[in-house]
Amino acid sequence: MTSRSLSVTMIGRRVAPAHGPGGLETVVREQALEIASTGAEVDLWTELPRETNRKAQAEATFRGRVRLHWVAPGPLPIGRLRGTVILDRITNYPLWSRRVAATIDDPGDIVHVQGLAGLGAAERCVSGDWQVPLVLTTHGMEEFLVGGLKYAMYAPFRTGMRRISAASDRVVVTDRALLPVVSELLDLKTDQAVVIPNAIYPDAGPRAANCEKARRLLADAGHGARDRRFVSMGRFEANKGFEVLARALGEAGDALGDGVWVLIGDGPRRQAIESAIAAAGIQDRCWLAGRVDEPLKHGLLACADWFVHPTLFEGSSVVTLEAMAHGLPVLGTRAGGLPDKVEAGVSGLLVEPGHVGELAAALRDARDVSAVEFGARGRAIVEERFSWDVIGPAFRTMYEELARQT
Repeated sequence: MTSRSLSVTMIGRRVAPAHGPGGLETVVREQALEIASTGAEVDLWTELPRETNRKAQAEATFRGRVRLHWVAPGPLPIGRLRGTVILDRITNYPLWSRRVAATIDDPGDIVHVQGLAGLGAAERCVSGDWQVPLVLTTHGMEEFLVGGLKYAMYAPFRTGMRRISAASDRVVVTDRALLPVVSELLDLKTDQAVVIPNAIYPDAGPRAANCEKARRLLADAGHGARDRRFVSMGRFEANKGFEVLARALGEAGDALGDGVWVLIGDGPRRQAIESAIAAAGIQDRCWLAGRVDEPLKHGLLACADWFVHPTLFEGSSVVTLEAMAHGLPVLGTRAGGLPDKVEAGVSGLLVEPGHVGELAAALRDARDVSAVEFGARGRAIVEERFSWDVIGPAFRTMYEELARQT
């Protein structure tokens, strides 16, 4: 069976631009489009967004390439309310996935599910209703590694992911560094796991960059004349390590020099991050830019000298690839998929997660390396190993292999 005769059903609760420009959302969009570009027929099932303009944007994005199917959100009015995200993921998420699976009459040749959105599909495969290969791309694996009350609350999520993986013919792990961990957490068989990295279009971010606006906002914030700019971005969650970075910047003394740390994003840990910045005494050398659109995000990356990702635990980290595509060296941690992307001492620096002293030392070391040379190597890594030109065919090969076995 050739790729041109393949019919692929993809199920993902969130996809860009219908649900924002986040890492998962972008990956789902680009996977669907790249799979369609191989000649496969792709039906993408996703959640109906609340904003009609985003629905229209998504339909314009996929028109003529991927057939979009909208399914209403879960019945419980939660998820956007503060403190209800976990409750939404363990209730509305599985309910929505079952509604999707019940709606699909013909799953085609391959069913490819994104994280917990595949629970309903897995149940139909196990029951024998669907007799087609099931592929799972793992998302949210950091929820297996959290502690305390959050770990207890995410028990249904972990159970659901294990049920989907047990029903799957292939489980896509996004980084080789994550393979042992994911295999253990999901109890994968040797022939189930396949490493296919998340990818980006290397030139897309630099082309979209609104550098003029980025420079203007930096100047308005009093940082236009700074000699070096460290940029970080992500949702303000404890696992992102931004408080650790604030303490490390304070400990590093003059590591920033006359530079500035630009932090892009927002979230529940904002107050804690602001407190850490104040305690470190670096308020005058930090700028919390808040949530920004894609052109401004890429404009700020284009204006930066280093990308700093102090994450404590992580999945694939698409944002690191985006920074590398801008030719930025990366100061990151040995967490999640970062060691697959950052060549320590060649394209960036890596430290142990959560280690303030080691991070402070790396910030000081960053002054003595060629950011331009490191950044150029990082850009080359993206082009050689994480571009859709390289990764797209891997999905086609996997699908055709599975289709031949049925």
